[in-house]
Amino acid sequence: MRFLRLFWFQFKLYISNQYFFWLTITSTFSIFILQYTIAYANHGLNDPMVWIRSAIFGLWASCTTAAGSIGYQRFQGTLPYIVNTRYDERGSLIALLLPASSYGLLAFPLSFILAKIFSVSVGYVDLKFIGIIILLWIAAVTMDILIAAFFTLTPNALVYEALINIPILLLTGSFGNKSISLPLMNISQYFIPMTWPIKALIYTDTSSNILAYICSLIIWIILIIVIVKKINDLARKKGTLKII
Repeated sequence: MRFLRLFWFQFKLYISNQYFFWLTITSTFSIFILQYTIAYANHGLNDPMVWIRSAIFGLWASCTTAAGSIGYQRFQGTLPYIVNTRYDERGSLIALLLPASSYGLLAFPLSFILAKIFSVSVGYVDLKFIGIIILLWIAAVTMDILIAAFFTLTPNALVYEALINIPILLLTGSFGNKSISLPLMNISQYFIPMTWPIKALIYTDTSSNILAYICSLIIWIILIIVIVKKINDLARKKGTLKII
């Protein structure tokens, strides 16, 4: 219950920031319009990947703001109190970072509504499809926590925020030609948890080994357990939790 209270407090604080609030919406909308324009010119509005790719992009764009939320807390002077607490510091950090990926789920219904408005095919959305989205979200949360934790070491978190957006999406095969993306996905799915759910959503390929998803997820979770506390200890020694 304490974790849920922490999460809800941080979530309300997160969406009260206009930059964080609008980024998911504008990112999803802009990539949708870009893909729609291309699909319309090529008579490809029957391709549901237009809205699915847009939703994935919007979700991860929101996830990357976790780095910015650390910078935001540092700017407010509250980061030292979040990390230095009697409550488990990893739990406090997760409660701080979780709103970014949770709010990012808005990208899916938003992109779906845009597809309906612009008469783009939405394909077949069932419980299995929703389940894969949940697996994608779990993977995004896990990656988000570990990557963002490193930004407690630098006061320039907002500067580096954009650097973790596009590279991850490219490595997961979210964009690009199928003949290039699929071989890349077959490799990256073993060390990037988001790859398998994205592969299943974009190429409707759930026949691939889901053990790759599970193994990569376990690896990232172990790294969170082992590394995050050491990162926080190093941040305390360097004095990077406060405004410099």
